[in-house]
Amino acid sequence: MVDRNTLLKLPVAHLVAFALGLPVVACGHTAPRTAVNSREVQAKPVDLELEQLVITQTDADNIAKIHARGMQRLQNGDFQGAERDFDLCVRAAPNGPHAASALYHGGLALDELGRFDLALQRLLLATERLGDQPLGQAAALRAVRIACHLERWGIAKAEAEQLLAKKVALRPFDVILVQGALAMEAVMRDDDIAAEQHVARARNALENNGLDAPGKISRDVAAVYFALGEVRRLRATRIGLVPPPPNFGVVLEQRCELILAAQSAYSDAMRAYDAHWSTMAGYRIGELYVALHEELMRIVPPESVTDPHQRQLFEGAMRLRYSVLVQKALNMMKHTLTMAERTGEKSEWVERTKQAEQDLAQRLVQEEAAIDRLPYSRQALEFALLRLQAAAVGKGK
Repeated sequence: MVDRNTLLKLPVAHLVAFALGLPVVACGHTAPRTAVNSREVQAKPVDLELEQLVITQTDADNIAKIHARGMQRLQNGDFQGAERDFDLCVRAAPNGPHAASALYHGGLALDELGRFDLALQRLLLATERLGDQPLGQAAALRAVRIACHLERWGIAKAEAEQLLAKKVALRPFDVILVQGALAMEAVMRDDDIAAEQHVARARNALENNGLDAPGKISRDVAAVYFALGEVRRLRATRIGLVPPPPNFGVVLEQRCELILAAQSAYSDAMRAYDAHWSTMAGYRIGELYVALHEELMRIVPPESVTDPHQRQLFEGAMRLRYSVLVQKALNMMKHTLTMAERTGEKSEWVERTKQAEQDLAQRLVQEEAAIDRLPYSRQALEFALLRLQAAAVGKGK
């Protein structure tokens, strides 16, 4: 609280602002007028540079001390108090010597508080102010990381490219972050070739520095693996199965290999134990099996199968085989939602997963009902499925 004697010495304008709860910037205290002699009037004036004083309803201190207090609070984990101090520094003296640092460290505090949009704004402003200084580079790297979390791929790309253009010395984890961000931006444009190149550079940094050991990984590495999964997913979905190509067995095998490879990369992304990346990865794995199931169910029996009973048998065998895919996708969705609920994740990907889970559960019921309506036992369908698979492989050779 402000000392009563201090308040009594303040000018009327400052007291009004204080009553309204507005920050006031003053250059020192105004001394009371006293009589001066002629010798003092003729004396050579001296320029004095006084520290700015910030006055609020609960505080009266200079900006340097408020900034120092914010730094101490940040170090102690009092992110809310630190953010208030840094915000006050910027509002009171937006062009002052502490403004750029306050923007950066305020962005860190907001990041810790989960206020990612505002944190990104502060860090981008800090990057502009600080330029090529070490703190400016740190602000740009943190901005890339938050932009990836918010899926602001354009911002992530712009900041990442600026860091590379400056040819500054990046640590291995910084290289992984930057290349992972560029890879993610590329796959979102369906540019799997450029994405693969960025993923390769990031993985080189991982391997060359021994950062790819089994076990838990960082969020930045999770982005790289997720981007790798996206590259493989894009390529898998480009392999069409309808109408069945002459070498159907070979093509189907290629599609399935890419799906399994994508699933492996997404699973590696989950090793970060980060709710956001894990939810995205879980959704994508389920989506892969759904897409394959939908396409395979559109395949009609071969023209050589003219007997109605044989065609019915073909349909049942296909449904039995690919209902397994729906079950796999459903299990992955349930696992993802359980993890999201446990960690409190509330992103758009959680809502997508919930909707997909409901759709998959309905699909599975429909598949089971369609199989049960057929005049064949599941054992007979499984035998027919084995024959179909053997024939498909034989044609693909």
